This record gives sequence, C-alpha cells and structure tokens, in this order.
Amino acid sequence: MLLRILLLIILLLIVPDLYIYWVYIRNWTKQRWLRLLWFLPLVAIAVAAAVIISSNDMRPEHQAWVSIFMYVFLAFCAPKALFMMLDGIGQGINWMVTGGKKNNEGYDCIFVRIFRIIGMALALFAFALVTFGYFIGRNHYVVHQQTFYFPDLPKQFDGYRIAQFSDMHIGTLRDGHEADARKMVDLINAQHCDAILFTGDLVNHQSAELDGFRRDLNKLHAPDGVYAVMGNHDYSMYIRYPKEEERAADVQELQNRIRSYGWNLLLNEHRIIRRGKDSLIIAGVENDGRPPFPALGDLPKTMKGLKRSCFTVLMSHDPTHWRRNIIPQTNIQLTLSGHTHAGQFKVFGWSPVAHVYREWSGAYSEGNQILNVSDGIGAVMFPFRFGAWPEVNVITLRRASSNNQQKH
Repeated sequence: MLLRILLLIILLLIVPDLYIYWVYIRNWTKQRWLRLLWFLPLVAIAVAAAVIISSNDMRPEHQAWVSIFMYVFLAFCAPKALFMMLDGIGQGINWMVTGGKKNNEGYDCIFVRIFRIIGMALALFAFALVTFGYFIGRNHYVVHQQTFYFPDLPKQFDGYRIAQFSDMHIGTLRDGHEADARKMVDLINAQHCDAILFTGDLVNHQSAELDGFRRDLNKLHAPDGVYAVMGNHDYSMYIRYPKEEERAADVQELQNRIRSYGWNLLLNEHRIIRRGKDSLIIAGVENDGRPPFPALGDLPKTMKGLKRSCFTVLMSHDPTHWRRNIIPQTNIQLTLSGHTHAGQFKVFGWSPVAHVYREWSGAYSEGNQILNVSDGIGAVMFPFRFGAWPEVNVITLRRASSNNQQKH
C-alpha cells in the first residue's frame, strides 16, 4: 500500500512539472540555472515523501508531519495537474487545427489561450479549496437531524433519539488540533440523545494514538449508554509488525481502552434496552468489508438468542455489509455505518467515492430496512473536508401509522 502511495505521489509530482517545463519554462529563459530552479520544489517534496514513507510514519508521534506534508503536496500538485490537463487540451486542439503554428501576430491560437485561462482559474480554485478544507473545513462540525419511520417500532420507543458518530481517526488530531476531541464530545453530548453509537475507526493505525485523549473520551455519556464497534483502521492493519502477535496485542489494547472509557464495545454482540414491556436491540458486528478490509462480522452470533421480530439497530462499520449480508440474511430494521467519509469532499450531492460505493452517504432503504451512512466526524491521512463536513447524526425513531409513510 505504501509503495502504491509513493508511486502516485511521484507521478503527480513529475508529470505536471515536466509538462509545464517543456511547454513554458524552457522557452522563457536560456539561463540553465533559472530553469533548474523550477524543479527545486519538486525535489524537496519528493525527498520528504520518501523520508516519511521509508521511516514508517504511520506512527502516532509523526501524524503532524504527515498532515503538513499532505497539505503542501496537494496545494502544490493539484493546481498544476489541473492546469496541465486544461492547457493540454488547448495545445492538443491547436495541433490538430493549425499543426502547432502561432497566428500572424505570433500569438498562440484562440483555443490555447481559452484553455490556458480556464486552467489557470481552476488551478487557483484548487489551491483555495485545499487551503480552505485544511484550515477551516476539517473542523466545521455540523449536526445532521434525521427521522426514520418504522411500522414495527415498539410504542415505548416512539421518539427515541440516537446520536451516531463515526470515523473519529483521533491520530489525525495530533497535529495541534487535540482540542478538537473535546469539541466533538461536547457537540455529541449537547444533543441529549437517549443513546450514543460510534460506528468504528477510532484511530488511524495504532492504539497509542489515544494517549492524552482519555479525559475527553471518558466524558461521552447518554442515559442508555455509549456503544461502539471496530472499523478497519482499528485492527492495526496498516502497520508492519515483526510478529503477528504484536498486532493482536495492539488490537487488544485498543479494545481495552475503549471499554475503559465506559463505552460498550460490541464484537458480534448485542444489548437490550427496555422501556416497560417493550425492548429495543442495539447490536454491533466486527468490521465486515470487501478485500483488503477485514471481514470478521458474524450476524448469527450477533443475533443469537433473539427473536427475528425484535426491533434492532445494528452497527456495522462498512456499508457494503448491508447489501451483501444484512438484507439477505436478516430483517434488521436499521443499520448504521460509516467508513466512506463521503470522500471528505462533496459538491451538489456528488463525491468521487460514489463511484466506489453504492451506498456512501446518508440514508438508503430497501423494503422496511434502512441503512444510514455517516460522513464521519474525523479525517484520515489528510485532514481536509469540503462539502462532506464532519458530522454528528441525530436519528429520531418514529412509529409509522397508516397516515404516516416510512421516510427518511
């Protein structure tokens, strides 16, 4: 995985720089040393990338350097890549129409100039977007209110409120944003919900990322408790260990810490919440994703001892689990997931991640079963958010009647 990331970084660094050099820089000056200056930022970023990846900078104490590097890299490369694509289109049209010749006044043809201007505008926009998402969007926390109607919701739970949050990725906060953990906790507690459900990815890579956050996470509370499941990042799958036993020990340490906060960690388990004679099931499976993500969910074990008619809220980190197993194997009414982050980028309801996941943001229904995919409250690798703001989902359960169609 790290090798693929390094190759992508090198590609995004080299190709736009070579294009701009060949088309523009070499024609602007004959001074070799001035030409070489163009490549200095490229070399510096490439060296930084190699150092970060080769030194195993997934470690918690290096999260700040990774975050800063990702900002510099994207703010530097994304604008140039966009300019290259647009300007390249103009240059291509020019070659097809004129054979690459300039007009009588010695200027490039109109196609080159139009696409060059568009490319420059998009480059400036990309720089502004990356900068805004890094410095402002990453902690622009929002509360997303949702109401779901179910015909079989027990009467005593009509109006029951759940606060869902997901993908905290707390290691990313170790770049000077440690106080954001308290902001998240305070925002969730301020919703005064009956229960709080965390749908996985508490850390990026290792349990040690939680050092210094115990006081904040321990303050999370709700009348019916705080519940959590494991996400793919919580299995320490992105770190190389000399022995597999060391990985297992770190996962166990993470689980111990979660429980020490007073959270109910559900590993293919369930809990029953009662209101008089009525009951509601809160269940949680271990991460169950498509390769290369762990597939450890066990629905029969999770629901063991329960009647099929029980009203159940299931936490499953990966939303692909819903269509793969939950719908065909169960009648679980509400499934809560995360994982996708909505790509941490969304415009007009669209994100690139929509081409990867069928269900990737918000609520989806199939018959009487509903899936809600949280956009998440944190960020992984690059602390950036635009459009897909970090969110807390406040879900109100309502009992459907003949005059009240199921909706979300």
